[in-house]
Amino acid sequence: MKHGRGSKGGARMRAYIYLRLSVDKEDGKAQSIDAQRTAIHDYARRNNIEIVEEFADTGLSGQSSKRPAFNRMIEQATDGTNPVDIVLIYRIARLARNMRLFFNSLDGLADAGVEVISITENFGENRRNKRMGQTISAMVAEQQAIDASIYTSKSRRENARQGFYNGGPVAFGYETYVARKDGDKERMKLRIVPAEAAVVDQIFNWADMGRGGRWIVNTLNKRGTTLRGAKFSNGNLSGILKRITYTGVYYDRTVDDDGNVPDPEDWIAVPCPVIIDQARFDRVNALRASRNPRRNAPHIVAGTNMLTGICKCGMPSCTSGLGIQSGKSGQYYYYVCDARINKGKTCDGPRMRREVLDGLVLDAVEQQVLAPNRLHALLADLLDLSDQKRVQREAELTYARTEQTRLRTAIENLLILVETGRMGARDPIFAKRMDENRSALAASTARIETLETQLAKGSRRVTPTTIKKFGETLSARLRDEDATLRKAYVRMLVSKVTVSKEQITISGPKAVLENGVCNGVPRLMGMVPIFDREWCRLRDSNT
Repeated sequence: MKHGRGSKGGARMRAYIYLRLSVDKEDGKAQSIDAQRTAIHDYARRNNIEIVEEFADTGLSGQSSKRPAFNRMIEQATDGTNPVDIVLIYRIARLARNMRLFFNSLDGLADAGVEVISITENFGENRRNKRMGQTISAMVAEQQAIDASIYTSKSRRENARQGFYNGGPVAFGYETYVARKDGDKERMKLRIVPAEAAVVDQIFNWADMGRGGRWIVNTLNKRGTTLRGAKFSNGNLSGILKRITYTGVYYDRTVDDDGNVPDPEDWIAVPCPVIIDQARFDRVNALRASRNPRRNAPHIVAGTNMLTGICKCGMPSCTSGLGIQSGKSGQYYYYVCDARINKGKTCDGPRMRREVLDGLVLDAVEQQVLAPNRLHALLADLLDLSDQKRVQREAELTYARTEQTRLRTAIENLLILVETGRMGARDPIFAKRMDENRSALAASTARIETLETQLAKGSRRVTPTTIKKFGETLSARLRDEDATLRKAYVRMLVSKVTVSKEQITISGPKAVLENGVCNGVPRLMGMVPIFDREWCRLRDSNT
């Protein structure tokens, strides 16, 4: 500014100052907020300019229009009240590194009678020449930002390919550390935080057992366990249970040279320490999928009624389920045919007290399924070591592995559809197919484990003692004081309970028993249809 332009008609000119810094060094030069502020205040003092207000954005790119202080400054300067005459900046690049944003901002300010002045760049006094100089400077700034972005993206992608961490939120259970130094560049990796990893492991153990999310959250909060100082909630618990990083890999999604987020098949897999093995991760997510309210009614998913959803009326020509009805102002609860409740007593099926039917089912499962002799008979195939059985198991194992690969590919393809915008994550079809595939994947993985154990020799081989111990463990879980867990294990073993006036018939998938005894502990696999022999095939075998 020359020839006293710091004053206007005898009055001092008023100015906003705008400061911005995206990184500690830009273009290889230190340009801290404090350095910019000092230089602008000196300039204003020399030129008799009154600074009305300061606006500063830190850690934000000049290519972005989402800068709170910048947008507030533009809004105030152009609101029609003429609060200032000029906007002082350190360099044109501080205003914007995006040509569209640059022109929109400059034109908006000019229309309001506000001039933009760079204190370190001389664009002359002629308005047209000045605009040309500013435009050229802005174009150079934008190109520098593009070049820097391309270089940074290439560097980040190569960093990820070499197995290093590019930054961002660190998953609970891990921390970053400097794995290597290349000059001033510190290359980071993830490592396990033992105390946090123990919490993650406990959460997955509870979920694998069948504990519900509310129970897990309440238990953790009662114990005083925190998520890095924050209380656990259903939301952050869900984030932990679906975070694939715990299986030993996370995916770097650094944009390409054109600034586009890559397709999932182009994500860079970066290894990290394993906290949760893949099989357990798949089981837990399959179980969560089976409880998804989109797949099952909320009162079935969240309720503690043991048999709701699997208990059916067995009266002739009636196909209704049994619902819950209260009596004596909620003192008692009964299982009653839905047709009898909703259709004017069109069915005369029995009305049974909830605790009576629940008790009968529990007793029947313990006596007819988990009793040592009965369980030994049901799992006789596991003890069959004949060559013929071995050939059958090897063929089934090959098929199960092929199916596992197919299902994992199907899940990846569904995720690609979401990432590319061709399908929404809330699309009912996506949710249904994802839940079905995850449940089927868990069942397939469990079957592989079972077959591998059956084909193994030595300590992994199933013995009568193994079967007996398994039955005792499962019986204890069926009598657990936690109603949610009790319900989960009953529904794992029992797929259908049919009640008529004459008899109660109970049936369930035999594959659950085989998988559980082969793994040493009962495993919940979610409510996925299993086309397998049942432990109750005949109507009179468990009445």
